[in-house]
Amino acid sequence: MGKVFDFVKKNILLIMTLLLALVPVLGVPSYQFYIIERGLQNAIIVLSLVILLGYTGLLSLGHAGLLAVGAYTFGILSVTYGINPWIALIIAPLVAGGLGALLGIPSFKLSGPFLVVTTIAFGEIVRILILNWEKITGGPYGLSRVRPVITSARGMYYFLLVLVFLVAVATIRLSKSRIGLAFKAIKEDEVAAEVMGVNVRRYKLLAFTISSFLAGLSGALFAGLTGYLNPDSFTFAESATYLLMVVLGGMANVTGAVASALGVTALPEILRFMARSRMVIYSLVLLLVIRYSKSFSLSALRKVLGKPKSSTLGGGE
Repeated sequence: MGKVFDFVKKNILLIMTLLLALVPVLGVPSYQFYIIERGLQNAIIVLSLVILLGYTGLLSLGHAGLLAVGAYTFGILSVTYGINPWIALIIAPLVAGGLGALLGIPSFKLSGPFLVVTTIAFGEIVRILILNWEKITGGPYGLSRVRPVITSARGMYYFLLVLVFLVAVATIRLSKSRIGLAFKAIKEDEVAAEVMGVNVRRYKLLAFTISSFLAGLSGALFAGLTGYLNPDSFTFAESATYLLMVVLGGMANVTGAVASALGVTALPEILRFMARSRMVIYSLVLLLVIRYSKSFSLSALRKVLGKPKSSTLGGGE
């Protein structure tokens, strides 16, 4: 049994990806299929928060704004200017990454609640600009007829799945690289990291830029999946939901982040039959999962089966 646990530990991300690859074959109804696609799209922005919060310790509650930047950049380029969606998919994350770099500059002097308030303000500024820049963004009427990069539903699903897998693997590799170690040193103690030769400003800026790039990529995919953009999709509540996903997944746990994004995205739809009370039940379920999250880990399961724990399972990566 121990060998099984070791195999699962080493290959859990691959196993999850292969299981998700079977979804189109199982003939899942179109709406449920769309929810899983949305979960995969959300997984990318949650992984961006793993890098920013889980690795570097920088809390952002403005990622819905970066998602909006990526989504509207993709939508405006592809719909208004007729640019090829694949080119728009490349440009949108770059624009979001550039704005994210600007957002990272206040982190040189601000920390804790002050940085959080700054990111919240950024998200609200982006939403208000979208709302009032009616000639370009469509304002409160939104932007419609946004086409995805792949028109086939099954093709788009597999594209998302492969993209999430690659981003997840890249995030794991990043955590073990020199850059990732610098991020973690900043999270532990900025002063000690600087004394040891880590350029704190440079790495903070890099963390914000990488995280914003991935948020913009998620936004571009969101635009293609929904086909319609509206400022109401990018509120503070969305940023809080992404934060919930990364906390629920285990902060710096990549596989947990992907699983959490899928689960939290699907849960409101699973509870839809409860009508008005579903959001109350949704909140209660999330509270219970957070409270007893350690009981669902592989290490806890190993204890139940009576196998002594020889290594930490379900850890950082």
